[in-house]
Amino acid sequence: MSNIAGYKDDDYIRGKAPMTKREIRILTISLLGIKSGDVVVDIGAGTGGITMEAAYAAAPGTVYAVEAKEAALELVKKNKEHFHADNVEIIQGKAPEALSAITRDVDRVIIGGSGGKMDDLFIWCREKIRNRGRVIANFVTLENAAQATTLMNRYFENVELIQVGISRGEGIGGLTMLKAANPIFIITGDVIK
Repeated sequence: MSNIAGYKDDDYIRGKAPMTKREIRILTISLLGIKSGDVVVDIGAGTGGITMEAAYAAAPGTVYAVEAKEAALELVKKNKEHFHADNVEIIQGKAPEALSAITRDVDRVIIGGSGGKMDDLFIWCREKIRNRGRVIANFVTLENAAQATTLMNRYFENVELIQVGISRGEGIGGLTMLKAANPIFIITGDVIK
């Protein structure tokens, strides 16, 4: 079982880059089964929300945060400092090309964005993830989730798809109203070599 920090959304330095909500971060890390010492890759790191959770769970292992957008990279850097996540290595660039900077095999991969190169990303994962490793992909659209499920069934074992809907209570006139966040599709798969 992963060691989960469960950082609150307000703990992060945030900007305009999207950030995965706390409950999805916790579920993602738990489903990945990150262990101490693991090598983890977060593709499409955004603000670094999942990156920081992975860094906590994998310590003293390494987490590679891969991000193409400059504004998001700055937030990852700031959050790395803020959370004292010294085991995070930041890679600027678009995947899968930027992944060539990772020369070692890895244990876990998180895909938060595919940039239209989903097949190439899953091929890279199949080649670089060690035996008994795991990949997880989070999507907000049905089309991307469907494509990812089809491709993951081609490259991985034990593929599972879940859809998660989170609602948070907000005070309104002395009462509590539930406010829904966007539903998220989470697809996991195992590497068996």
